[in-house]
Amino acid sequence: MLLRCIWTTGDDRAPAGWLAACLMLAALGLTADAAAAETRLQISAAELSLDQGVYTLDARAEIELPAGARRAIESGLTMHLNYEVVISQVRRYIPDDDIATLVQSYELLFHALSERYLVRNLNTGEQRDFATLPAALEALTELRNLPLLDAALLDPESTYESRLRVVVDMGNAPEALRWLLFWTDDWSATSEWFRWTFR
Repeated sequence: MLLRCIWTTGDDRAPAGWLAACLMLAALGLTADAAAAETRLQISAAELSLDQGVYTLDARAEIELPAGARRAIESGLTMHLNYEVVISQVRRYIPDDDIATLVQSYELLFHALSERYLVRNLNTGEQRDFATLPAALEALTELRNLPLLDAALLDPESTYESRLRVVVDMGNAPEALRWLLFWTDDWSATSEWFRWTFR
């Protein structure tokens, strides 16, 4: 990223405040690409299990956020995280048919009064609190026994594909916190799809 400051008046000397601002913006700009590169979202493992006629999902994700995003959360910005699941029937000569989709949603925020990090399951309303941001993020990396689909809805002779990805979004920052995410507009990140088949 290249930033250039131009002083357009006839005075050869820019005010000290202007120069300081330019130097700060240049320094921040140099770290913008590096900060974005620190974002890591990846599904590392996923499997379906059949439990009393219902397919349930266990999954593990790797979530690493750049320093700017961590500072924004610590300053009061709510982070939204979605696990998106799609189950499709595999067909040979025509496009696969999506038969089920599910979005498991969470939010992570810092509660200033208690000085705890809150992780809220938006699908169930369940809430947990943690003493540190790393502990709260770690809690978001695992899905356990998530009900997905009634097995009776599937054809036992067909092959099915499951797809899973994780999406993190902090795009709805209030203006007071927008500067913490200066290095990109409406910051968000999405992992690649993790795919596997089952019968």
